[in-house]
Amino acid sequence: MRCGEYVRLYPLHNLHPPSQSTLAELGIGYSMEYTELADYPLPAGRLTEWVPAVADDSAWQQDDRGVSFTHEDHCSRGNDGSWIGTVFEIHRRYDVEVMRRTIESYIERHEAFRTRIERDESGRWHRFTVPGEAVSVADRPEHRVRNESQVFEHLESWFADVVSPTLWPHFVMATVVPEIHVAASAPQHDKFLVIFAADHSVMDAYSQIYAINEIDRLYKQALDGSDPQLPEVGSYVDFSADERALGESLTDDHAAVVAWERFLAVEEGRFPAFPLPLEAVDGSAPTDLATRQRSVSSWLLTHEQVEKFNSACRVAGQNMQSGILAALALVNARLTGESTFRTIMPMHTRNAEKWAASVGWYVGILPMEIRLDNASTFAEAIECAAVGSTQHKGLASVPYSRIASLLDSVEIPRFVVSYIDLRFLPDGEEWQARKGRALRSECHAENEVYFWVNRTLQGLNISARFPSSDVSTTNVHRFITEFVAVLTSVIDGPADAMDAVVEAVGAGRE
Repeated sequence: MRCGEYVRLYPLHNLHPPSQSTLAELGIGYSMEYTELADYPLPAGRLTEWVPAVADDSAWQQDDRGVSFTHEDHCSRGNDGSWIGTVFEIHRRYDVEVMRRTIESYIERHEAFRTRIERDESGRWHRFTVPGEAVSVADRPEHRVRNESQVFEHLESWFADVVSPTLWPHFVMATVVPEIHVAASAPQHDKFLVIFAADHSVMDAYSQIYAINEIDRLYKQALDGSDPQLPEVGSYVDFSADERALGESLTDDHAAVVAWERFLAVEEGRFPAFPLPLEAVDGSAPTDLATRQRSVSSWLLTHEQVEKFNSACRVAGQNMQSGILAALALVNARLTGESTFRTIMPMHTRNAEKWAASVGWYVGILPMEIRLDNASTFAEAIECAAVGSTQHKGLASVPYSRIASLLDSVEIPRFVVSYIDLRFLPDGEEWQARKGRALRSECHAENEVYFWVNRTLQGLNISARFPSSDVSTTNVHRFITEFVAVLTSVIDGPADAMDAVVEAVGAGRE
């Protein structure tokens, strides 16, 4: 795949998310969202690039462990300049050598950062790895203070230029000591910003978020020798080898292959499309400006509202994920008149404790089809969603890229919905104070719509990317606005019966 309460409906007024000042008034601040770097308020300050290096090329050794089909497909498609990452503050004294040791420790812990693949003349990919002690980290400081725009422009350009699935390193970092702390009146530099970018082949959304806690603890260890109390982690390279072996065992008649073939056949071999139009009816060719994906990040429900919605899901005998899917299916029915909702859902594949905090691309995709049929209450709709979400249970663990090759398909997902519960990740209660955000690079695509729905300690938010045309922008916001209406209808409905929720959804709307 290329390029992831607080007042009802308020975040979507005028089709814009609330400002940071408004969020602060509501007690929300910088809770975990998934946005572009352009949407993050970077400080003015002194910027330093941090770049891993291997001085001795002979330290790279050919590695017989298999390359995952997902990684191989990602490299084959070419994704230079596309990256994911994280930005957050470390509230400790800034020290160059401490930062260097921190990054080196982080890279040593995770073998995903110490591996690369190359393609030979026959088209076959080969893996090479290097031991942790062979990697050093060079700092490249800017000795003048940059303003906010200059910090953004530098990082945006640098990340796009250096991050590539086929060029090592796959991970680079920058620090920004804010201008106020650069001044002689604040010599201790007791707060600074960390921003890193990585290729998707070595990192996923969970890795992005885990990094906040891990890097901060490693920095503290390097600063004062304290025990970081981090768990042992397995190697994503080992996981990739296992996934490769699984993929190679598949045949045309495997149940997973047959299931995907049937699912894709509904749209003549293509993935499901966003249910509302994304371009003008005149069929004019989209411009580069139109295919440049636009982003939105909005808060949907407060913590208290989420608790009420979750309670309604439990009363109906289901969990919150099924409730979110049911709400989306109801939105689809309300806006299109179609009773079947189809999308693709990413699912993590961290199936053992050793992978829980491991950096890597532990993600599969699941075909999702929810048939509301004659559902007339939310309780009935959520039951339909539960059936749809379990119909292909386990399919996400089977590498889709291998299935695609067996089906001779080069299609990629067009409409993707992700739901993640982030409440229990380490140090999650500190994300707001650390101003942490998960980041993604800008993307160009004329027909892709991605929704990331995240439950956090503060509430429920949605981040989305979609084509930037007027039609797609209007329809994506229309869909999200109706999504909020469904959620709040469930919250406001009778907790015991939830009758008439379906009929009430969007009442009075076109």
